[in-house]
Amino acid sequence: MSLLSTGSYIGVLVVQNIVQEVRKTEEDAGSIVEEAERKKEKIIGQAEERASEIVEEAEQDAEKEKLERMNKFKDKVNDEREEIVGEGREEADELREKASKNFENAENFLKERFEKEFQ
Repeated sequence: MSLLSTGSYIGVLVVQNIVQEVRKTEEDAGSIVEEAERKKEKIIGQAEERASEIVEEAEQDAEKEKLERMNKFKDKVNDEREEIVGEGREEADELREKASKNFENAENFLKERFEKEFQ
């Protein structure tokens, strides 16, 4: 019977050993899961931060692009306005010149008529 008792004792030790190994493995697994959760949260935080930076950069780029386009449009409008004003001035100068010539012609015509009438 002493063999059976010894065998039972060894069996109990083996079972205790197995139980301890299972508990240690469970603890290790729990630690691994906790570490994985921490890493996951860190990665998510970093990704959210980077996404926020990207959005901010995109908004700044869009604002810069908008201002550049507005400035180009203003420049184009100013150039067209200057061109139109310049053309208007040229036409006004031409009309003044024609009016001046017409006035001179009319003045000469009236002078000649006046001289003919009173001679």
